[in-house]
Amino acid sequence: MAQARAEPIKFALDNEEFEGRSMMPWFSYKVSMPVQPMPGLGARAPVRTKRLVLRPFVESDLDAFHELRSREGTQRGSMTRGRASRSRDESQRQLADLLQDDGQRHWYFAVFLQATGELVGEVGLPDCVTMARSGWPEAEVLVKKEFWRQGYGTEMLNGWLSSWWALPREIGRHQLFPLATGWQEPGAELIDGVGFGWEETNTAASGFFHKALSADGAVFAEGFFEEFDQRDGREPQIIRWNGIITSNPNGLEAYRKAEGDNSGEALQRRERVYEEAYSLGLREASKSTKGVPQRHE
Repeated sequence: MAQARAEPIKFALDNEEFEGRSMMPWFSYKVSMPVQPMPGLGARAPVRTKRLVLRPFVESDLDAFHELRSREGTQRGSMTRGRASRSRDESQRQLADLLQDDGQRHWYFAVFLQATGELVGEVGLPDCVTMARSGWPEAEVLVKKEFWRQGYGTEMLNGWLSSWWALPREIGRHQLFPLATGWQEPGAELIDGVGFGWEETNTAASGFFHKALSADGAVFAEGFFEEFDQRDGREPQIIRWNGIITSNPNGLEAYRKAEGDNSGEALQRRERVYEEAYSLGLREASKSTKGVPQRHE
């Protein structure tokens, strides 16, 4: 019988321990993960919240995109970049990367005010393929400073999460660093998760993520790890990241029905179901029962 964890797993890895994970075996688990390929950029439904609209970036966003990526105070919080763009050409290359391969490497959205159309931030998974730190994808939430402390960060985070959790999923083999599962045995069944990280010195981010992610009880793990900061433009030194891993609130049973039947008719039927599920999922995700990664005995 599945048993939810009462308290989040705690993790603490100094630089030597974190670097040593490459020498440790990563275990294979049965995990609910989005069906591949994911919807292309043009098929990703906009997400509307009370004040915002979230959608993929497009080429015509370049001016607004460059203005956002040029903000040092905002971009320093990125785990993937850690600095502002130095030129319009650099921003253009970054935007082209988001448009490449119809967006199959990411689930990343621009965030606009519904009332004015102004770009206020960006949110999502910049890379949901590599996942090199733990095996879980890592999301970013970046908001222009003039929109801080007005609830926009929480609103865009919840809107993006509803979109990500609404994606059709199937249960399959996935490699994970064992610590990121609570040292569960290889082959255990797990609900998929998303990681969020921030520099230890970023107290504003710490307060935001703990408040925004802890309220629904879906935090699976929290703690810190250290690594050598290799982001372009940052001083080469050991950096400590604090982080939270939160889990899919939909549980596993919603995806288990997709297993076991691989006939041509079943695959076509499954594809139709997946398309319908995604179109409806944005509305249904907010109604789902909250859960945490589970092990099934």
